[in-house]
Amino acid sequence: MPSRLLEPHRAGLIRELVRYSGGRDGSICAWDLNLDLKDEPASENPFDDPPVAKGKTSTTFRSQTQAHTHWVNDIVLAQKNTALVSASSDLTVKIWRPLSNGAEAPQTIGQHADYVKCLATPNSQADWVASGGLDRRICLWDLSGAGKKLDIEVKDEEESEKGSVYALSVSRTMIASGGPESIVRLWDPRSGKRVTKFMGHTDNIRDILINETGDTIMTASSDQTIKVWSVTAGRCMHTLTMHNDSIWSLYSDDPDLGVFYSSDRSGLVVKTDVRNTLGELDDGLSIAVAQENDGVSKVIAYGDHIWTASSSSSINRWANVETGNDAQLPEVYKRHRASSAASQQKRHSLPADSKTLPKKEIPSLSILRISNTASFPTARDSDAAIIYSTSGARKGSEVIMDPEIGAIVPVYALPEETIEGQHGLVKHKLLNDRRRVLTLDTASNVVLWDLLKVCDILALISHANEESVYSYSVFWKEASRRC
Repeated sequence: MPSRLLEPHRAGLIRELVRYSGGRDGSICAWDLNLDLKDEPASENPFDDPPVAKGKTSTTFRSQTQAHTHWVNDIVLAQKNTALVSASSDLTVKIWRPLSNGAEAPQTIGQHADYVKCLATPNSQADWVASGGLDRRICLWDLSGAGKKLDIEVKDEEESEKGSVYALSVSRTMIASGGPESIVRLWDPRSGKRVTKFMGHTDNIRDILINETGDTIMTASSDQTIKVWSVTAGRCMHTLTMHNDSIWSLYSDDPDLGVFYSSDRSGLVVKTDVRNTLGELDDGLSIAVAQENDGVSKVIAYGDHIWTASSSSSINRWANVETGNDAQLPEVYKRHRASSAASQQKRHSLPADSKTLPKKEIPSLSILRISNTASFPTARDSDAAIIYSTSGARKGSEVIMDPEIGAIVPVYALPEETIEGQHGLVKHKLLNDRRRVLTLDTASNVVLWDLLKVCDILALISHANEESVYSYSVFWKEASRRC
């Protein structure tokens, strides 16, 4: 079951795109995306389906390694995309070089005293990677195997039991960490000393982004908000509330974080564009792109595509949406966007997100109110009158429409492609003969296995409900006594 994804990248000097994923089974897989990288002209018809890449369009398996003995919680690329570093609940940090000759096995470069939850590296040329864990420590590891470069204990003057590190991001001059304390802490990567801390979230901090210059930090929290912090001013500048559930993932390849993606526990995937807002993020555009069936633990984007990973064993690829000047918005939203304060002060042309993104009209019900203080047009107002509301009672993703219309309708109902995974095992029972084992997977299938023959003997129950699974647990005990 995939828990983390890495953005696609070019493998060595070849033109093909490769993506990596890590799962709860401890394995890491590499995938050839088989996507055409050449720019193709977009369709002029706004109702056309998303364009399909020419040639091979199905993602294919490339390679795999059994890196860990427990869940893979995070993976990052390093050393010009030639090395992949993974963090696991088996307490280790490992490095795998999938492009090396001889299929070299992953090597352990570090270890924590508890689950390792997150990784971060400042750039592809860096010779170190940072890891954070439930042992309340941030460690910097040398990628050449020289061991620990720095060890940071995450705590304040008073001892806290909630100092676990769930989110981590690094730049050339800064490390930012977050966790269940709801505090964002900034550290000096050279000395390990704390620079400052930001307080404002009310629940676990799940993900962090730092812009290229290191003066802006973006955090996502289980309190259903995204906060934008100014390192220079030392405070929160904006609180975004386009989500209605715990926010689990952030992603941006924009150096200024002008375009970013977010996903939450309900499975909603959102793209937000705050370019050319002159610091007035309320004038930005937030779009509900897709809706997964499960909470999305990781979202990434590359060009015309968005990938999502959830608690299921599958990975979905979705079409991206245009949010620049070429965005196909309903007329009332176009006029509202053009009349925003930032647009009136300084009219700069926003570049298109991609030359190949489909120019499909974005439905009104896919446009989210970016914050509780943002102005928002009514969908049926022919004069594009603006409703100004500063009430904190309405959630950000409750689009201000007519009273009878309040549902969120994502731009895309179905993904472009699904990489089907296998069902993960959630329970097992070794029988008394030490040879046969009963397993229960995420699809509620109960199977009897022979460990010596390494094969399944009999599928006993398929798609069992809770009652039958409970009944079968009694059989497990009886079978164990008899064998």
